[in-house]
Amino acid sequence: MTGDPTGGEWTPVERGPRWRVAVGVPPAAEADQWLAADRLADPDGPGLGVLLAAERDSSGHRTEHAAALTLMAVYAGWVTAAAVLHWALTDEVPDLRAGNVLVRPGTHGIAGVRVRRARLAVAERGEPSVALLHRVVLEGHLLPVAEALHRRTRAGRRQLRGGVAHGCATALCAVDGPVDLLEERWRLLVRDAPGGLAALGETARVRGVRDGRERLVYLRRTCCLFYTSAEAVRCASCCLTDRAERLRAYAAAR
Repeated sequence: MTGDPTGGEWTPVERGPRWRVAVGVPPAAEADQWLAADRLADPDGPGLGVLLAAERDSSGHRTEHAAALTLMAVYAGWVTAAAVLHWALTDEVPDLRAGNVLVRPGTHGIAGVRVRRARLAVAERGEPSVALLHRVVLEGHLLPVAEALHRRTRAGRRQLRGGVAHGCATALCAVDGPVDLLEERWRLLVRDAPGGLAALGETARVRGVRDGRERLVYLRRTCCLFYTSAEAVRCASCCLTDRAERLRAYAAAR
């Protein structure tokens, strides 16, 4: 990261655990618990193996293939969530390129996210903010991790990229915020996104049965686990479940 142009300081906002980002190097007592995110793009690297093992142990999957698919969605839904939401609300992009990020493995994949420096990324001349987001979050972080998981486990690229799309959408759908704006920003994010993310799912609106509030949910068009896990798991967004049934389930859960 040395020598990279960066913008002003960024102050992470506490909006819940999904968007929680610590700043600076970890305390010495826990330094060995954190992984450098830029090393996770190595399919043969120990860091990727540690994350896969954590996911497999907590989820009970019997294969690395299935663990990889779950891990990708969890990783995208937590590690870069703060950048996706901050961009959606402010049109600024925090620097969550892999070289500026540390992750801590834990139950169901990720237990913590840190940035070495809390700073904003800088657009190239004439570069729209959404293109900067693509460069920082997708090309500079998530898609290389997905490719490493594909090469290590042979999990399908389309399914892994479906996990990337699912995780990025969850960064917006899981927050209580202006639904019109969040829906508009999601459509802008995926319209020309690398990795073909626009074709891998859609957002929809549901109104909670219990609280009556309208929120966004994400419906995958890629089957994440059913055909690849020994447990034949269907997640809440599984494309094998009827769309109306999925929406009713999401509304009841709210």
